[in-house]
Amino acid sequence: MTPTPLPEPPHSGPRWLVVMVRPPSDVGPHPSIPASGAQMFPILLESFDSEAPAAALAAKLRGEGATVAVIQEDRLSPTICPEHPPQLLGRTCTDCGQGICALCRLESGGGRLCVVCARRHAANRRRWRTRQLFSIFLFVVFLFEVVRFTRAEEAHVDPVHGITVAVYQFVPPGQLDDPLVRALNAADGPYGLLRVQEWYDAEYRRYTGSSTPLVHMRIFGPWEAEVARPRVDDPTASWPKLAWASWQYTRYWPQLAERFGAEPDLWDVRVYLVYGHAGSDLAADSRGSQTGRIAVPFVSLDETNPAYAQLTVAHEIGHVFGAEDLYDPHTFLAAPLGLAEPNRQPRYPQRYAEVMAGDRPLSPTTEVEVRSLSEVRVGYHSAALMGWIEPEMAALHYAVRRDVQFGPEEPPAPRPGPVGGEGAAVEGAGGELGAEGTVDGAPAAGAAAPAAEAEGE
Repeated sequence: MTPTPLPEPPHSGPRWLVVMVRPPSDVGPHPSIPASGAQMFPILLESFDSEAPAAALAAKLRGEGATVAVIQEDRLSPTICPEHPPQLLGRTCTDCGQGICALCRLESGGGRLCVVCARRHAANRRRWRTRQLFSIFLFVVFLFEVVRFTRAEEAHVDPVHGITVAVYQFVPPGQLDDPLVRALNAADGPYGLLRVQEWYDAEYRRYTGSSTPLVHMRIFGPWEAEVARPRVDDPTASWPKLAWASWQYTRYWPQLAERFGAEPDLWDVRVYLVYGHAGSDLAADSRGSQTGRIAVPFVSLDETNPAYAQLTVAHEIGHVFGAEDLYDPHTFLAAPLGLAEPNRQPRYPQRYAEVMAGDRPLSPTTEVEVRSLSEVRVGYHSAALMGWIEPEMAALHYAVRRDVQFGPEEPPAPRPGPVGGEGAAVEGAGGELGAEGTVDGAPAAGAAAPAAEAEGE
């Protein structure tokens, strides 16, 4: 049986288009001619399935003064814009290659885009603007939270009511018995971390005359841990990357301490003491921030002077209390405000090192490490920044006075009594390092200083 052939679809052949290129006047005499200001030219007037009627219409319009073209069009390759008939296709879309007309370009804002691609671009722009607005919103919320957090955190280092300080220690695996670790954790030794509390209390009393202890400290650890802190010292990083790195840095340390059961949020100041081996000075990696109430001192297990490690801890705590570095960043020598006795006659050698300057100056170009915290002082400039004295008093101290010596004359008198009162405790990770140890001085009213106790592994 012979299959019946399918009929051809109607109008499958070519057609002839009568296109108005330029009208004869604003109002065309022929009903097919639009007003020149109402449409964009050239424009399709009529289409015919045969050439004769198209040629006849074109001849009539030319006789009336119009410029007219007759175009033969293959229906498989249209000449008329499907979105804006009877506009003619003149160019192609730069995205998809489809034909576009003058109205397509107008609707795409002057670009060479078809209607579909123009809509997709507009949708992408809207999504991008939405993401931008949302990012701006999040950034504003972040700034608001930073300001709120900063004000709340600074309230925690108010010296009037005493400051609770937790020291968390992290030691490389297998180094718990290192001599420096044992020296800093000896409750009754001269280099114990609890001596930093005693030293701050004595300096605070020297400036204010207050018998109320300033610091209520507890020592946690040492714990064996591999420390892999985020880096915050990339000089090529953009400020958003630096802000994110700083945020990660401040979150890293409490999370590390929480792995050992600590609760850093319960303390006004958190000190994360990191021990390690290094060929260079690890103290240069130390950080302290008043905003975050966090101090991260690094000490080298190769250090043979435990007093230098004590000073590093006291220095970073000083940053948390509001003090600033008082040494030249290039030479590391004490700056003018970094002299504990700037009006001493003769000025050198200085008898004391300023805690925020570091070493004790022997001459303008020579310094020596301290061998005890008794050789260290809080200078007047640092005391003013910490809120212990008024700035005017600090300014008077640094005035050039030849008749009066303003610097600390003698070391403060040693605190009476053996090690063993309330106000501070050592919590060890095990063995002798976990022995209980306290210092003299009861917590101030309202201070949340935990009772002294020993904790084993």
